Amino acid sequence: EVVSMRDRIKEMRSLFVETLKEKGIRRDFSFISRQHGMFSFSGLTAAHVDALRDRYSIHIVSSGRINVAGMTRANIDRLCTAIADVLDD
Repeated sequence: EVVSMRDRIKEMRSLFVETLKEKGIRRDFSFISRQHGMFSFSGLTAAHVDALRDRYSIHIVSSGRINVAGMTRANIDRLCTAIADVLDD
């Protein structure tokens, strides 16, 4: 079955928000599932972004803009675990 890029990104947005909730993050990220396109503003601060880079080698623009197209079922758990960690600081 061929899945369009639009559908895959929509699925990744939903999976990202669901996985963050599963990780116990209380912050409301539901706005991400309502956005469109390959990129999304996450609400992460420059300090969060620096911690993600330094601790996990996850690179996000300092403004908190994330590449949703780069999310996959294989990397979403690691990404959300790392975000949960840096949000605990």
